[in-house]
Amino acid sequence: MVLWYVLIGFFIGWVVEWLIDVVYWRPRLRAARAELETCRQQLADEQERAMLFQAKIEALEEEGKGLRARVQRLEGERDRYRHERDAALAELRSYAAAAVEPEASPAAGDDLKRIEGIGPKIERLLQQAGVRTFEKLAATPAARLKELLAAGGSRFRLADPGSWPQQARLAAEGRWDELEAYQKMLKGGRRR
Repeated sequence: MVLWYVLIGFFIGWVVEWLIDVVYWRPRLRAARAELETCRQQLADEQERAMLFQAKIEALEEEGKGLRARVQRLEGERDRYRHERDAALAELRSYAAAAVEPEASPAAGDDLKRIEGIGPKIERLLQQAGVRTFEKLAATPAARLKELLAAGGSRFRLADPGSWPQQARLAAEGRWDELEAYQKMLKGGRRR
């Protein structure tokens, strides 16, 4: 009979422990597992956000490299423009100094206005630059003449010196008939 009491006590202990497990521990274990799953999901979300931030940081760093390169290029252009401006100012100062000097008498040079496309203002500009004769004008490349016109200001930008050396060559050689025939093909110094 003692064995029966022991077995009944064992059975009652087992049932009580099972009830404690079902009523107390299992709900707590479920709640802990749910909280653990929530924490895992939050960790995964935070890792994803961290990866997005890392990608944004890398994109911004790449953009920063591009911007730094652009700034360097723009600084180079600025320095080049400053150099060109300083050179143009120096050239203008030399023109201004030449303008202050007494002008040479008309006998010292040719009438450059006989060249199609050259008027009194352009003639004065060329004379200030030292181009006073047909020979000198014929020897001056059209590119240099364009530079002189550009240095004179925006009012001279429409003038086209492309035909001036050829016209001056004909005038310097005294071939006036050929010059007149050539000028009939021109309008303002340009071919029609």
